[in-house]
Amino acid sequence: MAYFINHVHIRSTEPEKSAEWYEKFFGAKKVSSKEVMSGTITIGMEAGNGSCKLMISSQPVDGSDTPALPEINQLGLEHFGFQTNDINGDIEKFEAAGVRIIMPVTDIPGGAKIAYIEAPDNVVIELVNPPS
Repeated sequence: MAYFINHVHIRSTEPEKSAEWYEKFFGAKKVSSKEVMSGTITIGMEAGNGSCKLMISSQPVDGSDTPALPEINQLGLEHFGFQTNDINGDIEKFEAAGVRIIMPVTDIPGGAKIAYIEAPDNVVIELVNPPS
């Protein structure tokens, strides 16, 4: 059986604001907003010209029948990456906007460059600039 990544899912205290952030900085497009599990809202987005689905969900509200499963809201996702062809320009844009740069642009063996930033909800994003 062949597997592939279907989506990246982020739990957020403010999913609308998080979605706006991904729109602003990565050109992600909001394609849906609905209650998927009782008491939560999930915003579906397309990033990378539709090659990646990003889901951003709110926390369940008190009294909802969504089970409290801390296992799925805790550790597991260390980071995810977006590919770019202008990592230095991207980092300048993020710095100017006050986005926390976790690791500045770093050359790695083979000619690629990487950097890490902090997105809303303590999500870590790696920017990857492949070798030219």
